[in-house]
Amino acid sequence: MCTMVNMSSSFRTVDRVLPASTYRAVVIITVTIVAVALSYGAISAVSGFAWWQTLMLAAFALGGAAEFTFVGVIAAGGAPILAVLAGLLVNTRNFAFGMAVGPFFPQDWKALIAAHWINDESTAVARTGENDRQRWRAFLLMGVAIALMWPAGAVGGQWLGSVIDADMLGLDAAFPIILFCLIRGDLKNRSTLCLTLAGILVAVVLTPILPLGLGAVTSLSVFVFVALGWLIRRVVRQRRGVRQ
Repeated sequence: MCTMVNMSSSFRTVDRVLPASTYRAVVIITVTIVAVALSYGAISAVSGFAWWQTLMLAAFALGGAAEFTFVGVIAAGGAPILAVLAGLLVNTRNFAFGMAVGPFFPQDWKALIAAHWINDESTAVARTGENDRQRWRAFLLMGVAIALMWPAGAVGGQWLGSVIDADMLGLDAAFPIILFCLIRGDLKNRSTLCLTLAGILVAVVLTPILPLGLGAVTSLSVFVFVALGWLIRRVVRQRRGVRQ
């Protein structure tokens, strides 16, 4: 009984410790998630997927862009293995998100469960917290909302696929707008702004060339150059230290 109480309190996300702005952000993003999930479900239905396939993909991938990419490759006549590889490549961005949320993640069994909820939205909302406790609870709140509403919206879109024109609505543009609003405060940092602009440039240049959904992932390549720069600077400092 005590164990159940502890588990419940650990995952309780509605807490006064979070500011009102965090709850508003979660509500707005959740509404957007449902809208985009309806679009994904409609596209999945038109592409010939059964409702249970749409649901399973939404529940286990839980990545948004990965599901769109997978369905798009299959609809275009691509082999299933290529669709899987494309979806995995799109979701490689979660490595960066994992590093962002790692500092405030608990070092126990809760991290294993919550790791499945790491994505664009939960990471962005977590950054609104002022301390690690707020970041963890904000992450859980957004993560649970996505885990519930994304699959539910996908199934709803599957059923409504005959009346929803996903292309006409342009719902896929909602996510970038919402995420930009959440991170705009971080762009005051000059280094962050430069990296963001570099990532945007890389993605815009490569999007017309690469398969659908992969262009945005290439923006993460800027971190390779950052890591290389840090390595070079470290080597230079070590050599200067030896000479002195």
